[in-house]
Amino acid sequence: MKIEVEIFERIAELRRQGKSCVLVTVVEKKGSGPAEVGRKMLVLPDGRFWGSVGGGTLEKLAIKKALEVNKLRRSTIHHYAFTENHDVVENAGRTGMVCGGNATLFFDYIGPKNYIYIFGAGHVGRAVARHLHGTGFFVTIIDNRKNVLEGLDVGDRIVHANYESALEGEDVPENGMFVVATHSHVFDVIALKRIFTAGWKPLYVGLLASKNKARTVVGKLIEELGEGLDLSRLYAPIGLDVGGKSPDEIAISIVAELLAVHYGKTEVKHLRLSWSIS
Repeated sequence: MKIEVEIFERIAELRRQGKSCVLVTVVEKKGSGPAEVGRKMLVLPDGRFWGSVGGGTLEKLAIKKALEVNKLRRSTIHHYAFTENHDVVENAGRTGMVCGGNATLFFDYIGPKNYIYIFGAGHVGRAVARHLHGTGFFVTIIDNRKNVLEGLDVGDRIVHANYESALEGEDVPENGMFVVATHSHVFDVIALKRIFTAGWKPLYVGLLASKNKARTVVGKLIEELGEGLDLSRLYAPIGLDVGGKSPDEIAISIVAELLAVHYGKTEVKHLRLSWSIS
């Protein structure tokens, strides 16, 4: 029981850190063999593991399979026979054991918790947070205006902070998604500068802007940070080209883009201009 508690605590911590893992569980056993139903093992992408599904050859094969599952990001069930010539069970792995039994293992891919940070609690920022409700993303809204944040009832977390030092001292997970929608060009530049210099390794950085505003703001960002800035993750203007000009319609196009990027969809029409290396 103690090792199971430790495993689930580690899963929660890994998700918080933006990291994936695979939980391997023995779900069925027939005949003799080292595996016992209910035993669990947590496997990380680098091969480290906690717990055990029985040790020996079975465990080595299970770790190998878990690493494959992590790459594919898809859960699966796999059967293993404990005799070298056992071919009755479908897709049974050859373990080299001679115990005379077989076991079924469930490989559960557990992806990182998805974090979205919205810089700016204006009409569009609020609408984005509202439309993200129910998608599984943990939404943090940041604004430098305390009065704007008072009574805000959207998002999972509200942060009052200056944009230049927002989230300072926090362990911001890799592959986070950032939406910049502040109330001025100046603060947009400050927020973008913070995101691109904090070492957070974002998956997505979106800027609420027209094409002209995007060129102005990004030009200022490059001017301040210098040439060679990697802008490949920048989506400016933000959103998919679905039409609509109201805050809710714009927010829906932004949420659609966030989901498309998160799920790796490429056959969509972005509003973004071409940004790569400045």
